Amino acid sequence: MSPVTLRHFIHFFRVYKYFAIFPVAVLEGPIISVISGFLVSRNILSFYGAFLVVFLGDAISDTVFYYIGKHARTYTRILKFLHITDERLAKVEAQYRDSPWKTMIIAKVSYGLGTVFMVASGVSDMPIGSFLWFMGVLNAARSLLLVAIGYYFGRIALELGTKYFSYYTGAVIIIVVGYFIIRHFKNKK
Repeated sequence: MSPVTLRHFIHFFRVYKYFAIFPVAVLEGPIISVISGFLVSRNILSFYGAFLVVFLGDAISDTVFYYIGKHARTYTRILKFLHITDERLAKVEAQYRDSPWKTMIIAKVSYGLGTVFMVASGVSDMPIGSFLWFMGVLNAARSLLLVAIGYYFGRIALELGTKYFSYYTGAVIIIVVGYFIIRHFKNKK
């Protein structure tokens, strides 16, 4: 059995396209956004299609975590070992009430903590309309930026030719693996 190569990777996305990207975007939006940009640079995906799929995947996961937070207050009273007090909940509510843009921006750029912030937005009783507006604008900006970064580096790799393509591929793999290692250790703390 041969190891998975870049050719296999590209063939997989050429065959399944957006159906392969969407579930990954729901689970891990930033990395698949950059990969989607790379696939756009290879003319495997359209820019608008890739943007739309990664945006929707990220928006769906954020909304699910928001609703988990909406119903979390009940569980915090039952699960006393979580040590979530009414005072802590009041601080979260105040943060979202007083500086919703700032708090949501921090949520979208805090890798590893984004889920906590999305749950906190639901806990804070932020109205769903406000949440969708803030989250939508910020997800659109982030998805656009990350797809563009992947596209840019994909174009550079194509222009440099096959001689440097293996270096580029290695760098992308190292970055992706490094990201998951860092995230793993952050989540353990």
